[in-house]
Amino acid sequence: MSLSDVNDDDITFRAAPKSARASASQAWLVSAVLLTLAGGLAYAAYELWSQERVTRKELSATKTELATQQRTSSERGEKVATLEQQKTERETLIQQSNAKLLELNTALASAETRLAELNEERGEIREQLAEFRQLTQQFKRMIDSGRLEVTFRRGRMIVELPAQVLFPSGSSELMADGRAALTDVAKVLRTMRSRRYIVAGHTDNIPVSTPQFASNWELSTARAVEVTKELIKGGLRPEQLVAAGYSEHDPVARNSTDKGRQKNRRIEIILEPRLARLQRARGARIAVIEVT
Repeated sequence: MSLSDVNDDDITFRAAPKSARASASQAWLVSAVLLTLAGGLAYAAYELWSQERVTRKELSATKTELATQQRTSSERGEKVATLEQQKTERETLIQQSNAKLLELNTALASAETRLAELNEERGEIREQLAEFRQLTQQFKRMIDSGRLEVTFRRGRMIVELPAQVLFPSGSSELMADGRAALTDVAKVLRTMRSRRYIVAGHTDNIPVSTPQFASNWELSTARAVEVTKELIKGGLRPEQLVAAGYSEHDPVARNSTDKGRQKNRRIEIILEPRLARLQRARGARIAVIEVT
């Protein structure tokens, strides 16, 4: 049978049941919702993945920066330690330099003090030499005649007279020539009114053999006293003079020969240092004691 053989009356249209149409609609709606949810979930998943990538990058950058900061902090710590060590070394060097500077300043002050002392000593030596030349010139006649010598001993100037010029052997009584010699000596010494003198008697080591003196101590002292008295008669003030006996205990020559013993039998008139010089020496001793 063909289509043309079918009449319109044979065609019957049947409508689908309502329950089937509702189910199809609901299925489509569910499908649409599911598709929507699936799309949302996919988008959310993509966003989460994107955020995770960003977070991982940030975390990696943070770790890198942290590592860099840690290295920088470590380097700074090392630099600080190095600087602290350098500071300590500099402070030690400064302390050593200050100590050395103090030592050098002390040495310089000592050298300057010593230089001043040397200049003062040089001046004193020049002064003593001038005085020695003057005294030698004034005593020239007596020196030339062998009655007197002017010498330096132990830093002091000494007018020395042989005992045989003044006294007989073993005696403390002045001979006439001895008195005349001391008168000439007094004329020169009394012009030095600011000076003090020690009159020292000396003997040789041969024991004295006279009943007047028990030993050379008594003989040397008695001779010194007699010379002192004679100098006072010649114009020196008593407060300028001190008498002392040394016996044979301060020889200037050997007592083993006649010539040596003759040299040791003598009277010395010792010129004491001037008062200003003694005060400087005393001040120097006090300074040494205070420093010590």
